[in-house]
Amino acid sequence: MTALLTDGVVGREQELNSVDEVIAAIVRGEFRALVVHGAAGIGKTRLLSELVRRASAHDAIVCWGSATEFERHVPFAVYRDAFADVAEVAGISSATLAALEGSNFTDVDRYRLFHQVRGLLKWLAVTRPTVLVLDDLHWADQSAVELTGHLLRRPPGAGLLIAVAYRPASAPAGVADAAFHLGPAAAVLGLGPLTTADVDVLLPGESKRRRRLLYLGSGGNPLYLRALAAAGDETLAHLAGTGDAHTVPERALLDVFCADLDRLDLELQHVARAAAVAGDPAALDLVAWIAERSEPQVAYAVDDLDRLGVLTTTGDSRLRFQHPLVRTAAYWRAGGGWRSRAHARAAQFLRARHGPLQVVAHHIERSAHPGDGPAANILAEAGTACLHTAPETAARLLRAALRIMPEAPALAGRRADLQLALARALGVTGQLAESRSLLQEVMRTGGQRRVEAVTFASVLCRLVGQFDEAKALLAGELAQGRDDGRAAAHALVELVAVELARKDPMSAQRYGDRALLVTAATGDLALEAAASALLALGHLQLGRTVDAERCVERSALLVDGCGDAVVLPYIELVAPLAWVELHLQRYDAARRHLDRGMALAHRHGRSHGIPYLLITAAALHIRSGQSAEAVSVAAEARELSRLIHGVETAAMATAVTLKPVLWRDGPRVAVKLAREVVRRRQPCSGWWSDIVELDLATVYLAAQDPARCLATLSDSGPERGPWRPGVVAYRSALCAVANAELDRLGPARELADEALAQAREIGLSHQIAAARDARARVLARAGLVDEAVAEAAAAAAGYAEARAPIEEGTARHLTAQLHALAGRLDRARSELGQAKDLFAAYDAGWLNACLVRTERQLAAMGPRTNGPARRQRPPVSGIDLLTGREREVVRLAATGMTNREIATRLYLSQKTVEAHISRSFAKLGVRSRVALARRVFGAEAGEAGEAG
Repeated sequence: MTALLTDGVVGREQELNSVDEVIAAIVRGEFRALVVHGAAGIGKTRLLSELVRRASAHDAIVCWGSATEFERHVPFAVYRDAFADVAEVAGISSATLAALEGSNFTDVDRYRLFHQVRGLLKWLAVTRPTVLVLDDLHWADQSAVELTGHLLRRPPGAGLLIAVAYRPASAPAGVADAAFHLGPAAAVLGLGPLTTADVDVLLPGESKRRRRLLYLGSGGNPLYLRALAAAGDETLAHLAGTGDAHTVPERALLDVFCADLDRLDLELQHVARAAAVAGDPAALDLVAWIAERSEPQVAYAVDDLDRLGVLTTTGDSRLRFQHPLVRTAAYWRAGGGWRSRAHARAAQFLRARHGPLQVVAHHIERSAHPGDGPAANILAEAGTACLHTAPETAARLLRAALRIMPEAPALAGRRADLQLALARALGVTGQLAESRSLLQEVMRTGGQRRVEAVTFASVLCRLVGQFDEAKALLAGELAQGRDDGRAAAHALVELVAVELARKDPMSAQRYGDRALLVTAATGDLALEAAASALLALGHLQLGRTVDAERCVERSALLVDGCGDAVVLPYIELVAPLAWVELHLQRYDAARRHLDRGMALAHRHGRSHGIPYLLITAAALHIRSGQSAEAVSVAAEARELSRLIHGVETAAMATAVTLKPVLWRDGPRVAVKLAREVVRRRQPCSGWWSDIVELDLATVYLAAQDPARCLATLSDSGPERGPWRPGVVAYRSALCAVANAELDRLGPARELADEALAQAREIGLSHQIAAARDARARVLARAGLVDEAVAEAAAAAAGYAEARAPIEEGTARHLTAQLHALAGRLDRARSELGQAKDLFAAYDAGWLNACLVRTERQLAAMGPRTNGPARRQRPPVSGIDLLTGREREVVRLAATGMTNREIATRLYLSQKTVEAHISRSFAKLGVRSRVALARRVFGAEAGEAGEAG
């Protein structure tokens, strides 16, 4: 068997140019991704080797990991391989290292581990240009694939190249999509067969006829070409004549390698098979133990195998096969019974030397038999250890443990515990049907396990928006009429959360009052805190601010007084607690509780609760005007929701960014995001469905589409239901402005007055400010400028009291425009200056651009003065100050035509019509369309009289 990777890279000039380009980019301090795909043996590894050689010439740090066929279920094995030589240098945390080595995952959840790996790569790239190579990724476990997708979707930083290689027939899900969305930062190389000219370069010593036969027989595949190099002309002619080789059948390659191995000495075959079981790469002492030979005997055999092109020795004295297909051939040439015993010996060796738990489990899974209690315990330990970081692997190991666990009554409780753990693993990987089936089995055991099963089943239903099913499950539990107060309390608290998600705060309040009574009897303070927080949210939705404040104070007091161990089982309570505190304008308390909740959730692997915390944190950033932070935190929530298959939280995480995207990037980008929210799936749980519709309506209004704004806020449709009192003031305010934009001033005035009355009843300054802002816009539209100025100023003051800086800036911008309309230019410039400072400080790029346009308009209206405000120009009696187009517009407006009708008549945009009318108001010194009509018709009558 000839060496397989000894020659240079032939026939890949274009691909090497791409390699040089990505290396040059990371040397310049940029991020790049390189995706190499192609059939087995086509040269992916060889190209990556050349990439590493060229990057090393630029003093780059190289982390190379290869996934392997028979260890494809060992979690993060490819990353463990990649970081084997840099972990100590980089100072990677012991928890992260333990997770990557597969020893203990219990203190690190999946998303936290992803962040730590991302941080490690960022640290390395800051030090020197860094290359992370992940070869044969089609064999990586699902968690490693998800980590790779995460790193590509959220690049760790500059000066880093992530290079992955895989076979397209079994492409790792999500990696190609993630690379595609990187745009120019990603290079995708699909390797095809070599040409006849390439074969001539590779095999200059062969005759032209034989080179032709080798090319036809190999289909231009480099590995197949080398494997057939020793074949006779008759064999080559046969392969060339069939045409099958053009598809490079892997089976044919394996047959060739198996034949080569069969020609080896029996002792060499034995060592090769032992190495194939041990792993790739494998330690010499482990191979010797599996082969049941001494280490010197194995070392001599390895020297021969290296010379024959089967094995090679790495720099750290580990053994690696020349190609994965050679290992595959060696593995399958061993009989099934021998392989099983070999895996058992490997597990025994590694267990005695405290080897990585997941690797031990890999060998036990392939050697254990039903009834093997110790083996079942190891599989259960390994499955439980990776439950929070690699749930797919955990599910497989726990299934295996349950399958071989002895059927003994004494183990019934242990079996139920493993079933519950398996249900959790299946739940977070989206296998809901099987998860629920297992939970039903656990529920029949009774006791605390039943409580956990019912609660988790409800959580799963809420994650995917199946609220009615969750209610039926919990109501069935309560209908059992058990005397266990703790179980009833758990069910009641979860039922309150479900009823709030089902948009029934009245029912939630009834269950919440009952839950408080039951939890008080149990003495469980954290459970009482959860009930109080959810009850506070129900009161807030019903507009009962005083009751909400009373309940949230009780919940906060209990949470702050409980230790982390007490709060941890109810970590989900932190999100509703912080959400209520946010809307009651208790921002510091909300931030403190969110920080604690996320620290606990990350530390103890409570991944399913983190998206709610992140979404609430994003909402807090929005209220505080931190647009960039809000978008970043929401992206984290969306990424984690994707990992745990949380459809509802993913929708919420996308929707929460509507406002900050509007403020920062403008209506065009925000409308595109709104389409995505509507197309994919809007959140359907409780308060959130209202919030999202309000934000969608805000975007449409900013995009000058008031009709769509109103349609979004419509009460029609059986699934909509009535708006909850807690948010109805915002709805009325938006509807008022939209109606005013459509020149329906009567309904607009009524809705604006309703909004203010509703907001005052709630008593929160942010809602009152929103209502006053809407009222100012409606009054301005009606030409009542002085009244509008007063309302806009009050709105700015209210937003300032609510500590909402960006919305305060929009109110001040409106105040400035109204002052300008009234001719008070200095006061307008003062308000604009304050708004500009707010927008600049809080990353509101689009809003700032709008403000700059207003500044230019003010500059065109007159010079700035340092003394007292210039006297307002007295009103003129005619329309001689208007341009020709302004005369046309105001004449039509004076007849009662709406802006839309005028735009249609004159073939103008509605926005242009509005601008003409605003300028005309200012020039003529009028504040309403009625006054405008009088001025226009009076002037024209006077002109007619003079003419007569």
